[in-house]
Amino acid sequence: MISFSGAHTLGFAHCKLVFNRIYNFNSTTKVDPTVNKDYVAALQGPCPRNVDPSVAINMDPTTPRQFDNVYYQNLQQGKGLFTSDQDLCTDRRSKPIVNLWAGNAKLFNQAFVNSMIKLGRVGVKTGRNGNIRRDCGVLN
Repeated sequence: MISFSGAHTLGFAHCKLVFNRIYNFNSTTKVDPTVNKDYVAALQGPCPRNVDPSVAINMDPTTPRQFDNVYYQNLQQGKGLFTSDQDLCTDRRSKPIVNLWAGNAKLFNQAFVNSMIKLGRVGVKTGRNGNIRRDCGVLN
């Protein structure tokens, strides 16, 4: 799963998916303390409180159009867009792998390829056995 999260080096997400991290983290803290403060400001620019729901931001703020290991370098700097991304760098079990792949693109690329090969062997479940979602966050 750590290698699959690296796919967040490409693509975009709608602002609504990060609102809680940058405006309403919990009852005592408005901003998620694991997020880099400069990154919070950079996210709040295109994602103000009254943003159009169709507005999207890059998941990788540094190299959004390249498949690379910079995603892991971003995590080291507190620039994970989603909580699940940043958790990879704050959890003691996954942090060593994040650090390894942040410093070695070749190792990350090979791990990603190996994971995709394994996933490809699982097979697609359809009909009564599965569900291919139109929106990853919603069951059809």
